[in-house]
Amino acid sequence: MIVDGTRVTVHCHCLKLDGNGRPRTRALVQAIAEHVLDYAIPRSRISAAQEDLKRTGSTQKLVRLANEARGLFTDLEKSGEGGELLLFVLTEKILRLPQLICKMSLKTNAQMHVHGADGLHAGVDPTSGKLLLYWGESKIYADVADAVRECLSSLRPMLSESSGDRDLQLLQRHADLNDAALEQALKNYLDPDSVAFNSLEFCGLCLVGFDCEAYPLTAGTAELSTMADRIVGSLPRWRGHVQKRLAEETLDAFAMHFLLVPFPSAEEYRQLLREELGLGVAASSGLHVPTVMTGAAATPPPASSGPAVHVATGAPSSERTRRRAKKSGGHDGSP
Repeated sequence: MIVDGTRVTVHCHCLKLDGNGRPRTRALVQAIAEHVLDYAIPRSRISAAQEDLKRTGSTQKLVRLANEARGLFTDLEKSGEGGELLLFVLTEKILRLPQLICKMSLKTNAQMHVHGADGLHAGVDPTSGKLLLYWGESKIYADVADAVRECLSSLRPMLSESSGDRDLQLLQRHADLNDAALEQALKNYLDPDSVAFNSLEFCGLCLVGFDCEAYPLTAGTAELSTMADRIVGSLPRWRGHVQKRLAEETLDAFAMHFLLVPFPSAEEYRQLLREELGLGVAASSGLHVPTVMTGAAATPPPASSGPAVHVATGAPSSERTRRRAKKSGGHDGSP
């Protein structure tokens, strides 16, 4: 879905429901947490551990890297790393834009946040052949308007000012594609004295997560398609928030992917991810369920789309009031 008068494409991904009509937030968290190794550890180190597995038959080196990856996440209560991890997964698995640098691995203190962009990914323009450098930002707030505002406010300096210079320096020094030739080609694009630099285009990559009342509070009687219809009906309003803020930040001329992720509760996602990663609480050991999200198209999906399950069509006003009262204030992300 294109934002009128811009080069911004809006994507919306919502949670699926289980067999009892409940949002699969925990299953999403478990699936997202399974990507911490790919997110936090450079490809060259993972490749070396895989070679060791082939040679010795032991997964010791891979397990060591997995433990190291989890240890890089901060246990600070107000951390944006849950949003950054979700941004990474959706960008690599759905948009197919590879990560260029593992900034988590450059942290000297696990209690510190990563500075600069939340993610740096790359793509190629099929028409012009330009290298597209995507600067990523993520925000997970209770309110969608707040999340959009803060996300684009953080992105603007990266695209239109010199705030991204430090990240470009890190890319030149630490880009890890596990391919020496590709890494050298990338460095040529990043060198201002190179002719290739003129074929480098900066693009935006945003993820905002927020509370959404389209989800059922309890197991109920409505189908998944009913919930999806309510989310699709909200898309014009959410897109309006994006369009308004793009104009205010003067970012409407930049190409961008904008990922909308409505949650039953943004705070619940943050806390469940903290639990899954063992940050301050005992980690759970649930099974991986690979398909827990669905993309919301510009038109409602057919009734046969997704599992034929039932959800609550609404909730008593007292329950809705309690849920609104529990909404958390703004955070720079999650968990």
